[in-house]
Amino acid sequence: MNTLHRSILSFPSIPLSRRTARRMGILLLSALPGLGLAGCAINQASSKGELAQAVADAKSVAVATENGSVELIRDPAATTMQISATIRCSADTEEKAAARVKATKLIAVRDDNGKVRIAVEFPPREPAVTVVFVGDFAGSQDSASIVIRAADLDGVEVSTSNGGITVGAFAGPAKLETSNGSIELKDYAGPIDARSSNGAILASGVLAPVVADTSNGRIEIALAPQAQGNLELDTSNGSVLLDLGSAWQGTVTADTSNGKIDLSGGDVVTKAGTKTMTIGDAAKAKAVIDTSNGRVTVRAAKQ
Repeated sequence: MNTLHRSILSFPSIPLSRRTARRMGILLLSALPGLGLAGCAINQASSKGELAQAVADAKSVAVATENGSVELIRDPAATTMQISATIRCSADTEEKAAARVKATKLIAVRDDNGKVRIAVEFPPREPAVTVVFVGDFAGSQDSASIVIRAADLDGVEVSTSNGGITVGAFAGPAKLETSNGSIELKDYAGPIDARSSNGAILASGVLAPVVADTSNGRIEIALAPQAQGNLELDTSNGSVLLDLGSAWQGTVTADTSNGKIDLSGGDVVTKAGTKTMTIGDAAKAKAVIDTSNGRVTVRAAKQ
């Protein structure tokens, strides 16, 4: 089978937008059937397997994975942290793909402070197998979808290059980042920093402060009734919906380059295309909302 190496894809240094680069990648893929790209990147054999670990006395967690979703479930009945991973590996034959699954390891290490660091370690690839990158396209990839169950956690960190993140009713600081996928939280009791390059950010029943930043996707935040603190919501392409709890007081500032701004439940002022709304003590907290393309809706609960 022919392989395509990075040297074939050398172009003069021309600044390109992300969208233009992606389109060029699609055109290039269509134009190179004779180089064996379809066989290497698309018609790969695959195999699937399951891995599991249990960790006692877990206090917090940090998960790092390159390709796959991560879900954290609060289970009051859990006596240990239960970690499971669905592994999918690809190769040029089914036997090689199955061998890759068998050689993959689920790593879970607890430090002296009770933080459990979780990762999936895939075996190195054979030299004959080439991973092909064209724009944002990547062929011949392995992936791991991770599910974690625990009774309580005081701090959650998750980083994945390609996959969604879902977090249940834990506490402590949450730092969540994905390059491609949605982020969802429910009843989370702690500061939230959620960032996605391509995907929605959704949170309900959460406390503040909250930072939600996505390059492409909607943002929907519903605070818990007792939540009080700063909010920073930013999307380059998508709508923003914010429901403030009854305890929240402060100043809301909303701006969109293309869309309607609807603020309700406080004193609203419009100036130069930007709307502000004060609720109770204006200096107590700030909510700053910005989208380049989408509607902004903020609803304040009755005090």
